[in-house]
Amino acid sequence: MSNTLLRHLRALGERTAAGLKQRWRTLQHVTLSPSRIGDIARATLVLNGIWK
Repeated sequence: MSNTLLRHLRALGERTAAGLKQRWRTLQHVTLSPSRIGDIARATLVLNGIWK
């Protein structure tokens, strides 16, 4: 693989990890039931275009 492709893949992975880390911090402060938290997390992923 070329260095450019590896840099691109690594940057994508790092951005994804940072986004998940921020979302996890946010969800730790939610006091809803676990099923409602899952619904909110899925809705957030859909709105952000991540959920398939």
